[in-house]
Amino acid sequence: MGTKANPKPESTTSFDYLHIFDSRTKLGHNIPIHNNFVQAADLSTISVPDAHDPQRMRKLGVLDVGFQHTACKESGITLIDGEKGELRFRNVPIQDLFHDHNFDITMYLLIWGSLPTTEQLRDFRNALAAAMTPPQVVVDAIQALPRDADLFSAFAVGMGAYIGCDQEMVSSRHRPELTYHNNMSTTDSALIRTIGYIATTVAVTYCHKRGKAFTPACPGLSLLQNVLLMMGIDDRDLKISTHLDKLWILYADHELSCSTAASLHVASTLTDPISCFLAAVIAGSGPLHAGAIELCYDGLGMLGTVDNVPAYIDAVKAKQFRLFGYGHRVYKARDPRVGLIEELMEANREAIDENPLLQVAMEIDRVANTDPYFVERELKVNVDLYGCFIYTAMGIDRDIIPGVMLISRAGGVMAHWREAMSQPIKIWRPMQKYKL
Repeated sequence: MGTKANPKPESTTSFDYLHIFDSRTKLGHNIPIHNNFVQAADLSTISVPDAHDPQRMRKLGVLDVGFQHTACKESGITLIDGEKGELRFRNVPIQDLFHDHNFDITMYLLIWGSLPTTEQLRDFRNALAAAMTPPQVVVDAIQALPRDADLFSAFAVGMGAYIGCDQEMVSSRHRPELTYHNNMSTTDSALIRTIGYIATTVAVTYCHKRGKAFTPACPGLSLLQNVLLMMGIDDRDLKISTHLDKLWILYADHELSCSTAASLHVASTLTDPISCFLAAVIAGSGPLHAGAIELCYDGLGMLGTVDNVPAYIDAVKAKQFRLFGYGHRVYKARDPRVGLIEELMEANREAIDENPLLQVAMEIDRVANTDPYFVERELKVNVDLYGCFIYTAMGIDRDIIPGVMLISRAGGVMAHWREAMSQPIKIWRPMQKYKL
């Protein structure tokens, strides 16, 4: 086994109680509180006679539009404290991983819960490389698309073809015995293949869009180095891989984001891991999720110069535009990843400064950070505002950046899939409140 991550704080087994008085029945209820959570099942023990059928008891329901206040699972992978602005993977602070480790180690930690030994890291990298030889049917499927095809669409086509080529995954939904649930050896092998397939599909898509030849992966290289190799991007001085490796750590996982939750929704049906990741990708392609990264950069281009920032901020406050790159569903303090991206920007200051849109982004940050409208609403800069600048400084074309970012999140999504396969399964089937 590898070196264990920092131990989690010990939890108490004693309960506090939430005292509820139901004015409808004049009854009191004691709901146990454990680690500041109450069980929805305990709330459902509160019931009243149906207004139309007094013989029928109706359980209390909880309405939480968009899951803003409700936890749907327990997980030991990622912790976000939005009030403090903290992010931890397996209880290791993101700052420690960024400064002391690399992306492959971070990915291993997310998936298996421990820092790998040298031998474990070597074997992990070799297993990933072994999964990076694309079947001809995958290449043909992607090359059947126009070269200017949308990246997310091309990725979905390529990964769909991969499912058809992986006989274990194809057969997993047709077998009476469960392929992955509580079968961690098979699960581990499948998730490694899936990460390899994801990286290869992005590389094949890039090569098709640019009319370049695909270069086979090489055992012993890191995942990122192999991605650059397959895409035909020159990294002989290791400058690109060194800096993007750090950036990938910041995007490796983000708890139950919309896309990760989508993957787990699908995982609850016990289908294959590629299908689960595809669900995450499609969810992430929307303009309110990972698609916001593109919209943020496009918005900076639309403004052009810092002179247009004040009018733009006024339009945002008038709700005529959405300010992408600012505000976050979870963080009420500064996104802890932003400071680490700023370190990367400083390390690449000359190349970063060549991008005229950086000054626009910095002016937006300066104005919004002091404007009462944003301050009172606890809206802070998030990682999307500056993330693209590292990629462009490294010479990565803007249209492929979303694809490269998909790879950086692959290990995180697979970590959540693996955790789901190791736990009791209940198919995710949310309730609704019917409204006439």
